[in-house]
Amino acid sequence: MLKTALVTIVVCVLALFLLVSLMSSNQAGRERRRQEAIRELDRRNAEEAPAMAAGVASAADRAKQAQRDLDTDQAIANLRSSDREVLNEAIQKIQSRRACKAVPDLMDILKESSDDYIAGICAQTIAVCKDPSTYDAIVDQFLRRSATPSMIYAIGDIDTSDQRVPEKLDQLISEPNQDEDVPRFARFVKDKFHLAPNKGH
Repeated sequence: MLKTALVTIVVCVLALFLLVSLMSSNQAGRERRRQEAIRELDRRNAEEAPAMAAGVASAADRAKQAQRDLDTDQAIANLRSSDREVLNEAIQKIQSRRACKAVPDLMDILKESSDDYIAGICAQTIAVCKDPSTYDAIVDQFLRRSATPSMIYAIGDIDTSDQRVPEKLDQLISEPNQDEDVPRFARFVKDKFHLAPNKGH
């Protein structure tokens, strides 16, 4: 009876020892893997630190930027299209990306297009680039053409003291227009002129 009890105790002690050893081994393995992961992360950070310090984007970011540049270049090339929808999409994309290198091409379209809508979005896109050398041309086209919301916005985004601009805005506000947005936008821009001391009143 005593012998059986002693054997049972020994077996239990051995089983407990094996269990503790197994748990310690598993924990040690997890800890080892964790340390290896930390060392790998430290190694990668050390490799990438010089590039990050120099302001260099990751390979994925560089690839995205390269694709954006290609898309922008294609949009600029599409400014030569005779398809109104293609031209419209190209100008909108150039505006959203502030691709100011397209300004010379946009200026040509602004001056030469017989389409007031296309001229308007050209003017708005040019105005986004804040180039004072383009302001007189935008004013000239605003005064000469039938107003569109985009052209009115363009006028609101540039600096001009030409007295004819607020006069035409008053006209757009007071006269009936098929486009109900025109008087509303004209009022908005006229209010901006009142708030800006360097613009005409």
